[in-house]
Amino acid sequence: MNISEISASIQQAFILTSATEWAGFICALAYIVLIAFENSWGWLFGIVASALTVYLCYTGNLFFESGLNIFYVLIGCYGWYQWLYGSSEKKETSITQLSLKKNSYLIMLGVVVWIPFAFFAKKYSTQAMPYLDAFITAFSIIATWMTAKKIIENWLYWILLDSLGILLFANRGFYLYALLNIIYISMSVTGYFSWRKKIIL
Repeated sequence: MNISEISASIQQAFILTSATEWAGFICALAYIVLIAFENSWGWLFGIVASALTVYLCYTGNLFFESGLNIFYVLIGCYGWYQWLYGSSEKKETSITQLSLKKNSYLIMLGVVVWIPFAFFAKKYSTQAMPYLDAFITAFSIIATWMTAKKIIENWLYWILLDSLGILLFANRGFYLYALLNIIYISMSVTGYFSWRKKIIL
């Protein structure tokens, strides 16, 4: 298949993209832009985008991604509250940074969650790309919690996870979501440096 055929296939895939996927894409894009610039309204768009993605991933046999987005809906509510009232004074939460030691603990926790998830999916389900999807799921739970707590390293986690997400969604034909993950990477870099200017060490 040459470049022109690949390009034509991608164009056709975008034409056939469902209204649900487009709506999820737009809401997810609004979420990442607002969150990158520390606007709490981003959580509302994230909740809507996640709710739409639950259905899309389930129909694409990405069961962990579907379950992960149910988690996103719930933690979206938590994150919205945390950003507005999560400080000890019930005021807006400040951006913070974790030590290397604490980040290491989070990584180990992610691995502990990832391995049984992947084993279960491979052995007992029709899950597509079980090891990759389980890895993204395990560490996305951690990264989303970090985002809700305004821990700056969340952006570094998302750069890796969104890179892997491109492969996952493209493999299942969700090219719009694959494109969204490319945008997420760019916005994660923007978010990191934007938060870096405001961080309290």
